[in-house]
Amino acid sequence: MAPRLGIQELIGHKLIDQDGHSVGRIGQVYRDDQTHQPTWVTVQTGMFGSQESFVPLAGAEITDEDLRVPFSKSLIKDSPRFEAGGHLSPEQEAQLYRHYGVQPKVPGPRGQAEEVSAEERARREERTRREERGAGERSPEEASGRGGEAFMTRSEEQARIGVERTESGRARIHKTVESEPFEQDVSVRREELRIEREPVTGEEPTSGRSRMGEQEEEIVLHEEHAVVGKEEVPVERVRISKEEVTDTERVTGELRKEHIEIDEEDKRSGRRRER
Repeated sequence: MAPRLGIQELIGHKLIDQDGHSVGRIGQVYRDDQTHQPTWVTVQTGMFGSQESFVPLAGAEITDEDLRVPFSKSLIKDSPRFEAGGHLSPEQEAQLYRHYGVQPKVPGPRGQAEEVSAEERARREERTRREERGAGERSPEEASGRGGEAFMTRSEEQARIGVERTESGRARIHKTVESEPFEQDVSVRREELRIEREPVTGEEPTSGRSRMGEQEEEIVLHEEHAVVGKEEVPVERVRISKEEVTDTERVTGELRKEHIEIDEEDKRSGRRRER
């Protein structure tokens, strides 16, 4: 019978098969339209969890904050594929029940489920294993008859480092006006009086002699002054631009990788070796 579980208690936790193997992370929970109880969950399978498989909650139980179901991992991965996130039709649900060897307890769509006989489930799982062996895998008995081989895939994480372009600063160009004092020597000219006196002799003609009396003459004197004039002239052109430079930035982090250990037991000597 489906356990009474809330959505937050299931989503994100591991789904464990009947043999204790992790199948994947639970992605979504589906409730019965009539009872509103959890009836199905989806589990992320495939490479990097790219696919989702539907698993019935019949006989499921919570163990160590994970959900354990009475089905094998291979049976779950070979279940019919439907688009997750929508609504399961009665036909789709019936197809899933048939695959898992589970029958609805109440006739009609969206009923709760109960398990069929263990013999029926064993036959279905054996059929699934035979299909897998037909695709290229061999059972332990067949491998033992051909020299005995065992395979295990070791995985590790690889770093994919890229660059991100962000704004690091801004530059603006503008000009201001300021006043600076200056001094400069300039040559200027001026006129000054120069007085020369010379005696008058009796040989000069009388007609050119001045008469006695008052007389006045005027001489205009001139001088130069420094005058400051201003004009604007261009003296310098400033151009601002940007260019790309390349630096080296060290990136640090952690990458996980799997290690395979072989535990070998020699029954003749009773010793165990790890390698």
